[in-house]
Amino acid sequence: MSMRKRFMSMCVVLGVLAFVVSGCAPTMSGAVKDDTTLTGTSKELATSSDVSDYKGPKLRVGVVNFQNKTPSKVLGVGEAAADILGTILQKTGRFIIIPQQDMSSILEHQRMGATGAINPATAAKMGEILGLNAIVTGSVTAYSEAEEGQDYLVYKKKKQIARVTVDYRIVDTSTGVQLLADSGAGIYEKSTGGALGLGAKAGYDPDLRDGALRDALTKAMVNMMKQLESQPWKGKIAKVAGNKFYVNAGKKSGLKVGDRLDVYRVGEDIIDPDTHQKLGATEDKVGQAIVQQNDLGDKADMSVAVTTSGMGFKQGDTVKFVGK
Repeated sequence: MSMRKRFMSMCVVLGVLAFVVSGCAPTMSGAVKDDTTLTGTSKELATSSDVSDYKGPKLRVGVVNFQNKTPSKVLGVGEAAADILGTILQKTGRFIIIPQQDMSSILEHQRMGATGAINPATAAKMGEILGLNAIVTGSVTAYSEAEEGQDYLVYKKKKQIARVTVDYRIVDTSTGVQLLADSGAGIYEKSTGGALGLGAKAGYDPDLRDGALRDALTKAMVNMMKQLESQPWKGKIAKVAGNKFYVNAGKKSGLKVGDRLDVYRVGEDIIDPDTHQKLGATEDKVGQAIVQQNDLGDKADMSVAVTTSGMGFKQGDTVKFVGK
């Protein structure tokens, strides 16, 4: 064979190899930005009447880091669960979310810790300091990853599957009582492939963990939403000035000009004689007011209301949303 023919043959071989490698380079699929990948629960959440029909002020909800109870102590799974749940809650447009890091900063000044272990006394104190209506927390109890693969002549394809189990609960900050306690499971799949073994080996991938958590927590939100929506909105009087008073909520919280507020004076705690836990407190209605302006304060989240009935209002009195 002449030198020229040998050279041409070599070029053909190299060209074929280049085509195979470039055409079958490592590929990956998996919609990590979607709340759910297999169940489609995010669509149910988006169309929930509980979310779309509500017109009142936004509840202030604190999200505490989930406890990591996975047998292998999966790295960062508790913090990831809290972050993802906070994002899902925020997307509904129904709540003001106080994330873990902000809560911790404020509570440290009060010499209180914020962990997944919330007892009634701690929850009530957190609600008082942070102005929260509810706290959402829980634990991640199980997490696993599995791999399924197919080998072809020059191509390998693998599918990674992550599964997670989450316990979650909602705590009423006025009483410390659990309003909801439930659990759910999530699943996420991601495919990888490559030529001549390229991309066939799978390493640590936080997208798998986060995808499974999104699936589980989006499902959980359908149940959480029903419970959170049943909670009445409450605020507090921050300052009294003659026949007007300032409320610690405003436009950002969804409080509108013309909204009517009932004013209550909180009295003694009511204690369960058997469990000795706080069930609530006595409260007496002392008057009513109408929101006159809702964009006051450094963060445009303070209102001034004009008294329409009652008198003797005090700083710390509770206000409840009535409607227009």
